[in-house]
Amino acid sequence: MTNPNDLRDEMSFEKQQISELSLAEKMEFYWQKYKVHIVITVLLACLFGSILHPVIHQKETVLSIAYINAFPNVEDQVIVDELEKHLQLNPKKQQVLLDSTYYIDNTSDSPYAENYSQKFSSNALDGKFDVVLSDVTNFDFYGNQGFFQDLTTVFPTEELASYEERLYYVDLPNDDVKTKVPIGIKIDKAAKICKTSCYPNHDAYYGVMKDSKRIDAALRFFYYIEH
Repeated sequence: MTNPNDLRDEMSFEKQQISELSLAEKMEFYWQKYKVHIVITVLLACLFGSILHPVIHQKETVLSIAYINAFPNVEDQVIVDELEKHLQLNPKKQQVLLDSTYYIDNTSDSPYAENYSQKFSSNALDGKFDVVLSDVTNFDFYGNQGFFQDLTTVFPTEELASYEERLYYVDLPNDDVKTKVPIGIKIDKAAKICKTSCYPNHDAYYGVMKDSKRIDAALRFFYYIEH
């Protein structure tokens, strides 16, 4: 067993030796003695930094949008930039997400069509979208499966009534009500949709996803595409 007195003497002698060294010599001494510890500390700091950085700087998603079968010239980032200004977001802390890559044909046996359909359904069921713009065929398909909210719970009554000629009605499944309710608003003639030529050749509809809680942002997105 090491004698405590011997250890204290050794430490005192080492301290005396170090005190007589120049600054450069002291740095060299500590580097040689503790370089393994220093390297490990630096590596751990880099590792924790890489893990914490995306967490600390993660933006709040204010609205997530999906386009189904939109014309391929949709410029997602242009729309996102305009919409973030319209919503008056803080670009350092908040963001809008838009995915226009869903090309879905539920009548096709193509593996590509099946992959797009499965991807959309999976993301929708995981609550990754707030709003969907879609061609009428797919809007009807997903609407009858209960993917969209009853718009009477989203829009003020008088305002929704003003869109009556553009509303899309379905009998929602599993709601114990046999009355059809409005789940979509026709938007292919809306100003921003025409400007971007998203749906130039067929009817398209706006709907709010069933589980979305970002109703205010969803409404403001509708007002954005209308004007």
